[in-house]
Amino acid sequence: MNHPPPHSFSRSPVEEVFCRCTCDSGAESLSLTIPPPYPGWPHIRDGIRDMIAGAGEISRITGCMLRYTDLIPAVDGKTRPGTEAIANLLSGRFNGSFDTTQDGIVLISTKFPNTAGSVSSIQNRPGKPGWTLIFTMNTQGPASFVSGNSVLNWFDDARAAIHELFDLIVPEEIVQSFR
Repeated sequence: MNHPPPHSFSRSPVEEVFCRCTCDSGAESLSLTIPPPYPGWPHIRDGIRDMIAGAGEISRITGCMLRYTDLIPAVDGKTRPGTEAIANLLSGRFNGSFDTTQDGIVLISTKFPNTAGSVSSIQNRPGKPGWTLIFTMNTQGPASFVSGNSVLNWFDDARAAIHELFDLIVPEEIVQSFR
């Protein structure tokens, strides 16, 4: 998977990053929540490394999930694509189910194996004016990781896939307002 460089926004729209590893039966899931301000992927990756260490044996990890919640403030004169427009942008690139009635779009497949993703677009959540995009990537079926690095690589690939979706969905005129 191509790993694009970070956006390096001076004002990041990231409201929260949530990471989770599910473990085999009898073991608790491991999770990590990163609130704003967004510290950058290297910092989050270090937190994931620490989270993975809490699993003990890597073979106990049976699944992973990464979710970015972005809150894009309303910008006068800047058009935010609606759910239908987003579905049209993604339909030629991803095999998926596009539910434009529930502010959600489910992507069935991604560019890396055994991983599915979704994006939700919500206008003006209660108490959160603006445009919220929720990007989620998760493993499908039981995953088998052979090392801590293979788990980290999955999270790196998931971040890259979310980065790609953001770049496809968010219009350049809005992206420029973050710089």
